Parts: sequence; C-alpha cells; structure tokens
Amino acid sequence: MTAASGKPDRPPGAAAGELARLLRRKRIETGQSMRVLARRVGLSAHSPISDYEQGRRLPPPDLDTALEAALDIPGGTLARLRRQALAERATALLGRDPDPPHTPREAVAVTSGAGLGDGAAAVLGFVLGVPATLAVVILWAAVRRGTR
Repeated sequence: MTAASGKPDRPPGAAAGELARLLRRKRIETGQSMRVLARRVGLSAHSPISDYEQGRRLPPPDLDTALEAALDIPGGTLARLRRQALAERATALLGRDPDPPHTPREAVAVTSGAGLGDGAAAVLGFVLGVPATLAVVILWAAVRRGTR
C-alpha cells in the first residue's frame, strides 16, 4: 500500500492478471492440457480456458468450484480475485474508487424531504435489484427529470 493514497501498490488490472497467471501456473503444475482441463470443468471447448489464462476474460462464478478442485486451488481464491478484478475494472472505467458511497446533495434532500424512512432506499434497491446507494441516485435522477 502506498502511504499517500492508502491503495495497493498494484497496477490497474493486477488482480485479473494474478488470476490469469494462477490458472496457467496451476494447470501446468498439474500436468493438464487446456483441453483436458476444459473437459474436467464441464466446458465443451478449450478456448475459454485460453481466454482465462491470457486475462482476456474472467471465469464465471459457476466455474469456481470446478476449477479450484481440478487445479488444487484453495477454495474461495478465484472468487476473491474476481471481486478484486471487477473492482479494479470499475475503478478504471469510472476514473475513481467505486467503493465510497457518493450521494448527491439533492438525492439526500429528495429522500429525506419525501418522507421516506431510513430503510426506503434499501427497499427501493431491493425492488429494482440494485444497491441502495444506486437506488437513491436513480430516485434523484427521476425527480430531477420530473422537475424540468
């Protein structure tokens, strides 16, 4: 971690690269070809394995258990690396850290002024299938659009 920013000393996309290198290293260590590994984890072709090892794609969550078992990777490792890779990707796309909650002042006024209870954003988020913070921003945008 850097002292100034409090962020890891890894370049952007480091987790995706770490995941790709781990898959390739473990496949080679276990003596499996891409075709054999693909069959062992239930894939009909080996090209996804190549994509995962090259870092072009992240393996989907439903392959975690199969890949970890086939490659002797500790359970939960691939899910952790995927979460980190997706967070890095979001940071790169948004140009900032997506974790800190950011609620426009108008959204706070909308939710408190509309008589919504503390759990209203969570309920709205659940109904919309999005995080509560995003639900507040959606509500804020809808109200702003309606007032113009």
